[in-house]
Parts: sequence; structure tokens; C-alpha cells
Amino acid sequence: MNNHTESEENYIKALYHLGGDDVVASGALANRVGAKGPSATQAVRRLASKGLVEVIPYKGVKLTLDGLTLAKHILRKHRLWETFLVEKLGFGWEEVHPLAEQLEHIQSHELVEKLAEYLDSPVHDPHGDPIPQADGKIPPAIGKPLQQFSEGSTLKVVRVEDAGTDFFTQLDHLEISLGKEYTLISISSFDSSLQLNTESGESFWLSHSMSSNIYAIAL
Repeated sequence: MNNHTESEENYIKALYHLGGDDVVASGALANRVGAKGPSATQAVRRLASKGLVEVIPYKGVKLTLDGLTLAKHILRKHRLWETFLVEKLGFGWEEVHPLAEQLEHIQSHELVEKLAEYLDSPVHDPHGDPIPQADGKIPPAIGKPLQQFSEGSTLKVVRVEDAGTDFFTQLDHLEISLGKEYTLISISSFDSSLQLNTESGESFWLSHSMSSNIYAIAL
């Protein structure tokens, strides 16, 4: 796989997160990477010259097959590094995203595959997100937001969205982690906050914004 600049990879990753293989509006892309319009336009032109994106007149830009392959490879590196940092170096899950943002730009394909082998080829990262495999296939994402469960449901947390450091700090304060089981006791008709019971019988409330970023499966 050809080497690309960190900036180019950030644009590719942004396109993937915004639209997958669908068309993304140029303004949305610029906002995602924090660039002004002219800078984003120049970046897109460079990517197009490399065959990584296709510009769709009056609509926006989309990843080509090569661009999609690169995006999955970047995501694979990011989530493998997150897994390594948590499982082998003892970092908290709230700490690893910005570190993985740096490590994901290491270009060595051999290093990435040795890292995957060292970690026993994980399928999900510490947040429960699927890790793209070496062949580009992505395991299915598991779980649904807590907001989609009904009162009386017994559930197990399997994935959390990366909603920032404060979000993870609150999860740690409430001792919410992957694999924990809860019973949904009540859903507030006022603000859609949720009341959960732990396995030990303790009760607490989660705001709508927090519960929307926590995914679980029914038991």
C-alpha cells in the first residue's frame, strides 16, 4: 500500500466516517477535518489525482474502491493500537483515542500485522467497535442503544461510542464497562433518562445523551 501523508489519511478517514462509500458534501468534509473551504478543495484534488476519491459535480466527493480500502486499513490500525494500549500497556479506555490518532499513521504494514498477531487477532476494540480484518472485511457491530430497550429489559453492555473524555470519566464513575449486566427499571417521560439496576441491586440514572452512546444486547 502506497505511503500517504497524515493529512491525506485524515481526509480519507473523515470521508469514511461521514459517508462510507456514499457521497459526502464538501462542506461537511471541511467541517469534519477543521479546514477552510479552499484548503479542503485542494486536498480533495490531491486525493483525486491519486485515485482515492471521486468528485461528483454539484454533490460532493466519495471514496473510490482504493480510497475505501485505505480507510479500512487506517481504521484497522487505529483500533488495533487502542486494543494494544488498553490490554498490554494498561491505559484507560478514555485515554487511548488521541494516542491511536497518532499511531494510526505509522506506515509499516508488517508492523500492523505483527501487532494483530500479538493481540491474537482481536475482532473488537476496547470500546466494542469492530476491527476491520486484514482482508478488509468488517465484523458486524453488535448491540443497540440503551434508549431502544423497554422497561423491564435485562441487558449486557457490549459497545460504547467515543463521546469524549468527560463521557468516559462518567462511565468510570458509574462503573459501567463492557460485559456488565443491568436491568432497565424506568424510562422518564420528561427527559427520556433511564433508571438502571446493577446486578447487586444498586440503582442509578443515565441521561438521554449518555444512554444514546451506550450499546447493549438483551439477555
